[in-house]
Amino acid sequence: MIAFSLGSIHVYWYGIFYFIAIVFAYFFLSYIKKFDYLSHIAPAFYRLIIKSREDILLYAVAGVLIWGRLGDVLIYNFSYYLHNPLHILAIWEGGMSFIGGIVWVVWALLLLAWKYRFRIVDFFVMMDVLMIPVTFGIMIGRIGNFLNQELYGIVVPSGFWWMWYGWFSLLRDLHIFYVYPTIDQVLRVNTNFLSSFFEGFVLLIVFLIVSLRSYKKKTWSVGLNSSLFLMLYSWVRFVLEYLRVDSQMEYVWWFTRSQWFFVIFFVLGGLLFFRRKKLFTQ
Repeated sequence: MIAFSLGSIHVYWYGIFYFIAIVFAYFFLSYIKKFDYLSHIAPAFYRLIIKSREDILLYAVAGVLIWGRLGDVLIYNFSYYLHNPLHILAIWEGGMSFIGGIVWVVWALLLLAWKYRFRIVDFFVMMDVLMIPVTFGIMIGRIGNFLNQELYGIVVPSGFWWMWYGWFSLLRDLHIFYVYPTIDQVLRVNTNFLSSFFEGFVLLIVFLIVSLRSYKKKTWSVGLNSSLFLMLYSWVRFVLEYLRVDSQMEYVWWFTRSQWFFVIFFVLGGLLFFRRKKLFTQ
């Protein structure tokens, strides 16, 4: 959706939200300089924040924009883009895959870690720190999905007993049940708002609390944010997949294609959570 136009130049809400997320990440990395005890835990990462935090953003943003888009192309809409290859470049229309983005952002940051000779602790502290701007970006990115009228939910079933107890009106007033006017005139589950709240806002609060607690105690539990993100985000997305229309068309055996990925991510997060104290010595 176009936010405003300057002559023939159109500025899209999607682009504005990406810009806000990048600016937030830049200033957050600037704020992390206050965590000076990180210079003892992850010295290479801390030096990078001081001298060239722009490199972190460059590698991360490139991974999100390039591979997030290609993830959507290859995993979800290959047939469409095969016949409309020029539309691959139209990222302002939406269509960014979280799965493709996260996998290749990790690879991009591994290249960054190799360039600056990070130890494994440096790498995972960097990943832990980035969970805060990542969840902020997810939160506002889902609002972009809403404005683009994409990734909408299933039709709200009628006749349920809870409709007689005021819940139906409340959920509709909160726009959890919503009519997407560019799609049809049917009341649907607003998975955009649910995703923005649970995938973004709730996880952002969790990581802010964990990080502020670390700041006060002058220590850092390496891998905690990364493992919690993999587990909590995967669990939330796994549940919300049942409410999204696009997901109902991609079942592979018992789960959707996305859910299979989130099962893997959850297991990896659990392994990291329970093994991190043995993996990282400070």
